Amino acid sequence: MQWSTMVATAVGTVLGVVSTLVADHIRWNRDTSERDREALRTAFTGYLTALAQARDAFSRTEPSPERVGKGHVAIGEHGVYGAQQQLELMAQRPVADMAGRATLSVLDFHDVVLAGHDSDSVEYLHAWRAARENRQALIEEMKKALRRS
Repeated sequence: MQWSTMVATAVGTVLGVVSTLVADHIRWNRDTSERDREALRTAFTGYLTALAQARDAFSRTEPSPERVGKGHVAIGEHGVYGAQQQLELMAQRPVADMAGRATLSVLDFHDVVLAGHDSDSVEYLHAWRAARENRQALIEEMKKALRRS
């Protein structure tokens, strides 16, 4: 057997092994990226769901001026803080910061409702809009984060 045939066979074998390893590495990266994106999407959804449930529950709350300022307890009961902490562990800083602002705006809404402002009042409408706008801005930032990941 000629040495050129043996070299060609060896080079072909090495190239085949290398191409298989590269393809496996690319596939592993893609799978890992997709799992990370899905985990992030799950954290985003969990936070947004908890926040919406808290906001909706607060909109049905009866006025109670003595409970104004105690929204952190009520919002915790809806799982917002737990979902926010999970989001903070997984998301980049801009998303985590916007989630914090969204939580604060829902807390402000809570205080407006408990203070006795009805749904037609300027205070109520302002707090409701602020909560909605912060949530919408957060959703847009979450969409950007999912596209980047």
